[in-house]
Amino acid sequence: MAVERLTPAERAAFRAQLRRVVPFDDAELGSLDGALRARQLAAGEMFLRAGDRAVDCGLVLSGVAREYFPLEDGREVTRRFAGPGDFIGSLGDLLSGQPARSSASAETDVRVAVVPWRTIRALVARSPAWAAFLARVTQQLYLIKSEREYELLALDAEARYQSFRAGYAALESVIALRHVASYVGITPEHLSRLRRRLGLAARGSPARTRTGGRSSARSSPLAAPRSARRRARRPGRASPR
Repeated sequence: MAVERLTPAERAAFRAQLRRVVPFDDAELGSLDGALRARQLAAGEMFLRAGDRAVDCGLVLSGVAREYFPLEDGREVTRRFAGPGDFIGSLGDLLSGQPARSSASAETDVRVAVVPWRTIRALVARSPAWAAFLARVTQQLYLIKSEREYELLALDAEARYQSFRAGYAALESVIALRHVASYVGITPEHLSRLRRRLGLAARGSPARTRTGGRSSARSSPLAAPRSARRRARRPGRASPR
């Protein structure tokens, strides 16, 4: 995992995304400059591994990441995908200070703007603007969680898949179908049958393994799934635990 400084264009994109949450001034955003870094992850490389302590949150600058829960039997339950402009991390794991229950990894090659959680915490403690930022994110996370629970408990498989396609339309072509099936809550075989019934062209086996290995996604201190846009104006794309 390569760590380096952001380019001027990347820094501008990062600042613009945060200003979509709260109208920060340059000085307030400048307080992050000393801690802000870019990480380059190859496909399959981990941003956060379950069992490790979560210490960073970040914004995806390019590529696609996946957040998931690894189960004891070796299966992975996908909670969220994150593309350019989405935040990645795990607010629940960051807040608890306990070993992380979720993992996050690169679905494709990914570049992430990263800020240590301790830096965010310190800013929240002394800055009303940063306190408002965290409060707004937390509120949106609750709304996202409510939306996701509704999908999983009240919608059938086809409606959940259509919701995935609406929320992740820009990312669908690069996400392995086995991860899509996991996110929707069905088997890869069920997803194949569903896609045939909907007249969607096959993209290969739903269980295919993408070059570079495993990938991950679904909870971030700042990130929300795109499908939640129709419910509430979001602070970034956030996802609950």
